[in-house]
Amino acid sequence: MDKASRKDIDRPQYQVLRVTIKEGDLIYMDDLDRLGRSYEDVIDEWKYIIRKLGADIVITSNAELFDNRKFKSMDDIGKLLEDQFLSMLAYVAEQEQTTPGGRDHNS
Repeated sequence: MDKASRKDIDRPQYQVLRVTIKEGDLIYMDDLDRLGRSYEDVIDEWKYIIRKLGADIVITSNAELFDNRKFKSMDDIGKLLEDQFLSMLAYVAEQEQTTPGGRDHNS
C-alpha cells in the first residue's frame, strides 16, 4: 500500500512494486493518478506495466472501464479503445492534480 503523494513515481513503495511486477501479475490501484502526476507519466507507466512487463491493472475507482484484461480480449480494436480511454482518464487525472480545488493540488 502506497500512501505517499502522487507528485511523481519516486515513491518508495511504488518503486518496490515496479521492480517486482512480472508477466501475468494483476495489480489493483485505487485511481489512475497513482501512476503519476502528469498525463504523460500516467500513460507511460500504464503502457510499461501492461505492454512491456505483461501484467494487468485494475483501477478500482473505475473497474467497469479500467480493467485492461477486458481490452486484451478484443485484440487490435481493444488496444485502440484502451488507448482512447486511457488518454481521456489520464487527462482528467492530470486536471484534478493541477487545478485549484483538485485532490492533490498542494502536494
